[in-house]
Amino acid sequence: MAQHRIDSNQNPYHPEKISKKEYLGVQGFFSLDMRVGEILEVEEFPEMRKPSYKIKANFGPVLGKLWTSAQVTNYSRGQLIGRKVVGAVNLGDKTLPKGFVSQFLILGALDPDGTVKLLEVPRTTLIGSVIS
Repeated sequence: MAQHRIDSNQNPYHPEKISKKEYLGVQGFFSLDMRVGEILEVEEFPEMRKPSYKIKANFGPVLGKLWTSAQVTNYSRGQLIGRKVVGAVNLGDKTLPKGFVSQFLILGALDPDGTVKLLEVPRTTLIGSVIS
């Protein structure tokens, strides 16, 4: 499943339907840079095929402020602003419609229908903290 889809009738992401991925090795995991960020801005992104937001998050003094697009419209903008999130920050930039550049991938768990539930981060966690 290269691109996730929300489908309440098929439940494509039910844990019983998702097969195990190929062995990656510990080095593959440790190559991924995952950090804690805090959401600063949330904007509608109507140019996307699926309901999405543009999200700006602060990842601290080393990485600074980065943008992403995410299909997390099951959260209101008010629920997102100020929320701490986990982001994969070294996957490279991706150019989306209207020239918007996504700089990180926000992490969440998929409900059986594909709805994203963002990972929870304790409020006292420092932004920029590495996920290990």
